[in-house]
Amino acid sequence: MKRGIEKSIIHGETQVSNADTFTLNELKATVNPLNVVLWKKSDGSELTNTHAAGTNVVTISGAGTDVDCFFMAYGYRVN
Repeated sequence: MKRGIEKSIIHGETQVSNADTFTLNELKATVNPLNVVLWKKSDGSELTNTHAAGTNVVTISGAGTDVDCFFMAYGYRVN
């Protein structure tokens, strides 16, 4: 790891629907997120999502409607 660059893991809860998005404000938007995983609270199954370096917006697909979930994301921390 390079000096002066701090990576961080964040976690939380959110509610999503099919083709929904949410923003990870705790991570630096210019290079994040590095990885994101979401799990349904109801059964622990993983939700399909896409994210790209350079944005902190996560797009969920195939979730259904108003699905409560947990998420964990990894990226560079906002200083």
